[in-house]
Amino acid sequence: MANRIVIADASPLIGLASIELFDLLPKLFPRIVVTEAVRDEVLAGIELPGALELTAAIEDGWVDVATVDPAVEFVELGAGEASVLALAAQHADACLVLMDERLGRLYAEERGFPMTGLVGLLLEAKNAKLVHEIRPLLERLGRDDFRISDLVLQKALERAGED
Repeated sequence: MANRIVIADASPLIGLASIELFDLLPKLFPRIVVTEAVRDEVLAGIELPGALELTAAIEDGWVDVATVDPAVEFVELGAGEASVLALAAQHADACLVLMDERLGRLYAEERGFPMTGLVGLLLEAKNAKLVHEIRPLLERLGRDDFRISDLVLQKALERAGED
């Protein structure tokens, strides 16, 4: 899937920035797309993790911003998640969705959109030898109030060979 579009929601971007690993993204994906709603959500708190990093990535040209009409079928979701799924629907046969929000992931799964979240990105980075261990990164995320269920944490550490 060489022409695959990678569509990111705010949570993975903010999470990576909070552990100072936003720079993993261009190493894993040559190009990422965020919707205007996601961009606005990340940039809303300019002093928060992700804002400066996303601004620089857009200026550097490896993150594109897409305009998407609001999706009425995702009214239960926030604007960012709904716009990501609406964009994914336009590219369903060649996309990867980066999303952590549970309900959004359920919608993506129902529609057959390939997806991963922040934990999956960290596993991918370890497999690509871009990080040595994910346990300290996951612990740091937990200290930063990033919610990861115990089951997801356990499975991730098992997959990483760090259980």
